[in-house]
Amino acid sequence: MESGPPNDSSSAPDEPDTGSISDRVGGLLEAADIACVRATPSGSIVAVNNAFTRLTGHERGDLRGRNLETLLADEASLASLVAALDERDASPVSMPVSLRTTTDAVPCTIHLERAPPAETGEAEFTGIVRRRDVSAASTATSESGLTYGRTFEALADALPDGIIVLDTNSDIRYANPAVERILGHEPNDLVGSSQVTIIPPRLRQTHLSALQRYLETGERHINWTYVELPGQHVDGHEVPLGVSLNDFTYDGDRYFVGLFRDISPRKAAERTLTEKVVQLESVSSLGRHALENPDIDDLLGKVTDLVTAALDAAYCSVFEHDPAAPAGEELRCRAATGFDAGEDVTASATGSIAAAALAGDGPVVIEDVAADDRFDGPSLVNRDAESGLTVAIGPAADPWGVIDVYDTDRREFADHDVDFLESVATIIATAIERQEYERRLNETVTELEASNERLEQFAYAASHDLQEPLRMVSSYLRLLEDRYADDLDSDGREFIAFAVDGADRMREMIDGLLAYSRVETRGDPFEPVDLESVLEDVLTDLHVMIERRDAEITIEGTLPTVLGDASQLRQVFQNLLSNAIEYSGDEPPRVFVSAERAGRHWQLSVEDEGIGIDPGDRDRVFRVFQRLHSREESDGTGIGLALCRRIVERHGGDIWVDSEPEVGSTFSFTIPASGPR
Repeated sequence: MESGPPNDSSSAPDEPDTGSISDRVGGLLEAADIACVRATPSGSIVAVNNAFTRLTGHERGDLRGRNLETLLADEASLASLVAALDERDASPVSMPVSLRTTTDAVPCTIHLERAPPAETGEAEFTGIVRRRDVSAASTATSESGLTYGRTFEALADALPDGIIVLDTNSDIRYANPAVERILGHEPNDLVGSSQVTIIPPRLRQTHLSALQRYLETGERHINWTYVELPGQHVDGHEVPLGVSLNDFTYDGDRYFVGLFRDISPRKAAERTLTEKVVQLESVSSLGRHALENPDIDDLLGKVTDLVTAALDAAYCSVFEHDPAAPAGEELRCRAATGFDAGEDVTASATGSIAAAALAGDGPVVIEDVAADDRFDGPSLVNRDAESGLTVAIGPAADPWGVIDVYDTDRREFADHDVDFLESVATIIATAIERQEYERRLNETVTELEASNERLEQFAYAASHDLQEPLRMVSSYLRLLEDRYADDLDSDGREFIAFAVDGADRMREMIDGLLAYSRVETRGDPFEPVDLESVLEDVLTDLHVMIERRDAEITIEGTLPTVLGDASQLRQVFQNLLSNAIEYSGDEPPRVFVSAERAGRHWQLSVEDEGIGIDPGDRDRVFRVFQRLHSREESDGTGIGLALCRRIVERHGGDIWVDSEPEVGSTFSFTIPASGPR
């Protein structure tokens, strides 16, 4: 039972709970005006109800803690009652007693039984006390029958569950008041009638056959402990019931008792939960489909099918909104379930349900299309819709269209139905946005590919067409110098030297630009590269420079093997090491090379103790043709670090520099441990 009757209102507000019979049974006994006392085996009274105080005339506070035996006026002692209870293995025991009141002794019958242990763990018993009518010539049996009959009636009347007692003819012999609340039948009208009155017609013969089979064979075809069956309401509709059954014998006759309750709220909750699960699974399925299938029309077709099934609706359609279309044709049906959309189904976006949804008013719910005067008609054209739900697709400021659901019956759409349709609309909007993004991305990729192709063509022109004139200029300048050196003064010879140097630097810049442009297109396929071997080759190539500058190169730990282009990684190390030696300052260069694992990448570093870099130039050094020093201070084209960045990015990594002027610089770059993605 979910709840019991409230505690007795006549008890003092400041009475502790241990001083009254306040549980459900106590409340039922109080409703039947049956006195009840709870005591320990030694007789100390623990609690009494109001009926007991009225019977004895004693105040509750006077009774608590008093020995119950002091209230017994005759020879019957409490000890004998408790002993009888023990002899019967704790089964209830009843006997007549005389109960002392504040005025006289009252003949009573006490019904004694064990009670659940108290919180202290001490055993207790409960006594139900009823006054006996000694003037009547009734027997103890009739007195007991009256006592327990009234007790049962009080219990049954107070229960929120329905109780029906049947005989073997399936005629109703008793029905409690809850039957009327649950099934609408007056209990007095049911008594004497057949139980089939409260059984749906489709199940009545099944019930009668099962009852006859049980009487003949004892075979039960359902679980009597608990079974869910429909009941027939007096208004004609069915009510889902949770039923418990049992049988008993009284005065040689066999009876059946059924205890049942209305489980409509639970069934409604189960249906709602099932609907939500179906809707969540539909949203999940649509989300996966949208990710795996870029075809919007295919997605929209799947949407209308799933939404129609999930909402148990008659129609579902998706309309695309085109403000530039002719009046009355602004909405074009892209997909539909429940009717043939064809290719030319259009609808007006004026005065319709769709118009309200497109205007940003939120979901539009109509429970009765005919009675709703807000709109001229639904988005669906020429449909026999009685109720509907419409949701905009896309942002409120610029919606793509609407999705609407209609039914041929008037119905209420629950909040979770609206939430479900909004989730579906979000999936559609996201898929459309992703499709548009992918379209723009493909256009950008196409443009980049065309740009790269033009860059490749330029690089070829730079390497072939531009270098040929440069070689000619350099050759003729050297011929002038060789043949007419004696005829030229010092200024003339200096001018020729400047011109030759400029042509040589121009050729170096063109070669560098050519190498930069070909990092992606002319690189070798990636394969395992032992960076230890790469560094050894670089140190061999820089041997002369290292000897000339008295440089010391220290490799800290071991270098890993990575997946990459060996020749390009060699360029990276060569540029970084040559820069570290070149910009070491006045002291002999001290350079440290190291590698460490950083998550899914290897981080490689080249550290020096040179002149360092200003904080504002840390990004500038990686740009093409950006030099931090004049040509008088150092050689170079200003493209080496830009080339390093391009190579590292091709390998799926990053490159950066940490530096402090006059202290040194650390150039670091990362390479994925498992190769670039």
